[in-house]
Amino acid sequence: MSRALDPIDPGLWRRRAEWFWRAHDANAAPAAPPSDPRGELLTAELELAFCAGAWAAVVLLAWAVVERAERARVARGDPAPPLPEIDALRERRNALAHDNPAVPPPDEATLEAWAQGALRTAFGAAAAASWR
Repeated sequence: MSRALDPIDPGLWRRRAEWFWRAHDANAAPAAPPSDPRGELLTAELELAFCAGAWAAVVLLAWAVVERAERARVARGDPAPPLPEIDALRERRNALAHDNPAVPPPDEATLEAWAQGALRTAFGAAAAASWR
């Protein structure tokens, strides 16, 4: 018995990649400015994790993108509170990253929905940060 995971179906990978880039384009603004090298690296890692179906990893990586954008926003002196979707992503990230025996881990369908929402939030936050 092999402990290694089997490769994902190429058709499923392609469908997920298409969804990823549609979500990117819909949430990053029509003519989003070019990203910096670190932003490009995080986007590539997000795409890889999403296409592989590593839903928890997507949530955690998306939080890294959002946290980066939020730190830049605060450093610019923007006094506005975080958007509700950022707070929701933080809560989901915390639910995955911190052990709480009273809260069972989410099921696969919930994790996938969290990953999709996390991507939308990350793309929007990164785009907003790059326009400021």
